[in-house]
Amino acid sequence: MHNCADCGAPRTPHGSVPPTGEWDGWPTASIIIHASGKAHLPGCTHIVPADIRPPRYGWVLTPSPGAWRRLAPSSPLRATEGNTERAAVSRCESCDATQ
Repeated sequence: MHNCADCGAPRTPHGSVPPTGEWDGWPTASIIIHASGKAHLPGCTHIVPADIRPPRYGWVLTPSPGAWRRLAPSSPLRATEGNTERAAVSRCESCDATQ
């Protein structure tokens, strides 16, 4: 697991709630995959929902149960939408702390 230095600084203080409606349309179980191979969850303060589009991002709207915990270089999660060449191999520490 890595921190999210490659994704930018948090936009809101850690533990705060993102603005209402900002993540509308993203199922809570979704996993969003950055070009760096880092996985994020909806509500992550390191990413802006409007920026989540190919080619920089891929995503899985309905991951299998336990997919988040299995993420590792030995068990990558391939995007099923957006840029389907993206594969997550690590979890955002901020997102992981919410699980």
